[in-house]
Amino acid sequence: MSLSVNGIVIDARRVADEIDLHRDAADPEAAAQRALVSRELLRQRARDLRLLTDTDDANTSDDAIVDALFTRDVQVRRPTEAECRAYFHEHAGQFRVGDKVQASHILFALSAGVPLSTTLTRAQSALDTVLAEPASFESVAQSMSDCPSGRTGGRLGMLARGSGAPEFELVLFCGDRLGVLPRLVNTRYGFHVVRIERRVKGRMPPFEHVAERIAALLYEQARARALRHYVALLAGAADISGANDNEGTPRVQ
Repeated sequence: MSLSVNGIVIDARRVADEIDLHRDAADPEAAAQRALVSRELLRQRARDLRLLTDTDDANTSDDAIVDALFTRDVQVRRPTEAECRAYFHEHAGQFRVGDKVQASHILFALSAGVPLSTTLTRAQSALDTVLAEPASFESVAQSMSDCPSGRTGGRLGMLARGSGAPEFELVLFCGDRLGVLPRLVNTRYGFHVVRIERRVKGRMPPFEHVAERIAALLYEQARARALRHYVALLAGAADISGANDNEGTPRVQ
């Protein structure tokens, strides 16, 4: 069955192209369908409100459509200073300057020719092995890692913030855990089994130096929540068919 939103068909080619953007999802096809359905719902709403015409539809970005709809339909509150200060104290590790982590990893890279489930199964098997026998980390890295560091047992050396993928660093610099992390780390490059050997803590900047950054972060989080709720309301009133999605309401990606 073709994927459609209120009678507007989303062709299979668009779904196939979108799947490539969601290879790290548990179900890439369902994630792609959710993203496309969400965008179509937003575009239809914009057209209904005469914020978008057929003439400029193809030339208007998704972000511009969301901005126009929010100006018309949704108000997102700016965070207060008290909320920003609370976030600063609760997430101090995000703002320390000079943090370093000595780590090793075993990479299972994503490949267009290999099913995601196969790569994930291999990565989980390796994680189970090194959790059961931590001393095997180097040998598993040498035999299984898709990263050149595998030749040296997966050693990445001492890493500073800003030296790697943001999603990888988010895990590395979060908390005080040492040893093999109990879960796989999923990044744009694939699945990682990660071991942290040493942490060097930096210094905390004054709140005033990061206040604007925190305010922007909290505002974007609130805006994302509002957008998910807005799309859920549109989906609840829409006729959506052909979606292979067990998670319910489409989500904006």
